[in-house]
Amino acid sequence: MRIVIYIAMVTAVIFSSCGISENLISTPYSNAVVKNTNGTEMLLGHCTRSCLAQKPFAEWYFKNYNDYLVDSITVIEIRKLFKDKNMTIFMGTWCGDSRREVPRMLKILDASGIKEKQVQIIFVSNDPDLYKQSPQHEEKGMNIIRVPTFIISKGKKETGRIIKY
Repeated sequence: MRIVIYIAMVTAVIFSSCGISENLISTPYSNAVVKNTNGTEMLLGHCTRSCLAQKPFAEWYFKNYNDYLVDSITVIEIRKLFKDKNMTIFMGTWCGDSRREVPRMLKILDASGIKEKQVQIIFVSNDPDLYKQSPQHEEKGMNIIRVPTFIISKGKKETGRIIKY
């Protein structure tokens, strides 16, 4: 039965899309809105930010994005330090920490002038058989234990990591 659910999820990922955008990474967009074992909708795979602006995710995304106040001094420093770097965000739309911290981080990056193509978002599952995994397994070898995990890299080398907070 679990294999059937997994195949259905992968099929849904292949045939559904929130949008396609040019990005600095080679992973193709594989966006899917699926229901987990609790019947709650969640995003899976490498998705664009526009997916968060759709129901049912928009309510918490926009609230947490708009309510956060960005430190203008920090923004100047981030802009300097982020030159030639990219960020990969692993998150779960089912995760309270992800719902709180990812919109805040995206607002900080926006205020810093970081281009959207420098940021990729990978949505992972909370289903027992696919826990903290994405359909294309972008998390493989990345040591994703908690979400959200923000990985900063220059080229293919990881230069920093923020886990949860």
